[in-house]
Amino acid sequence: MTENAAGWDTPMWNTTGFRLIKLGELAQATTARIFEPLGISARQFHVLAAADSMAAPSQKELSRVLGIDPNVMVGLIDDLEEQGLVARERNPRDRRRYIVTPTERARRHLDEAREAVSRAEAELFAPLAAEEVRALHDLSGRLLTTHPRVTKDA
Repeated sequence: MTENAAGWDTPMWNTTGFRLIKLGELAQATTARIFEPLGISARQFHVLAAADSMAAPSQKELSRVLGIDPNVMVGLIDDLEEQGLVARERNPRDRRRYIVTPTERARRHLDEAREAVSRAEAELFAPLAAEEVRALHDLSGRLLTTHPRVTKDA
């Protein structure tokens, strides 16, 4: 058992899961701060980025790719549509589905947001060497692809 780091007076400090949760909270707080001036949330950024990178994605496809409950996805896309960041159109091949397309305004937001994310990641990972960041990236990817995905419903 290792000593707690300064400011972390909790027996949970010695569990990797606790540390990962705290890093996740830090990443969420950081993204909330950097996306606030753009008027979007981290989750909205993920939806926009996924929609921008996919060929004519449906709401259902976005939900599956991002691990977001389909009912929650509808609300997210409603909000993005109200902000003029996406257009939702019926799929001509399947009238039951909607295609979600980022608007030109959304693409400008995405450019700004991606730059902000790069700066925030550089700041967050500054205490680590480039090799350590790559290792963290690889290890987290391995863990995420080994275990079942969790779908967020809120």
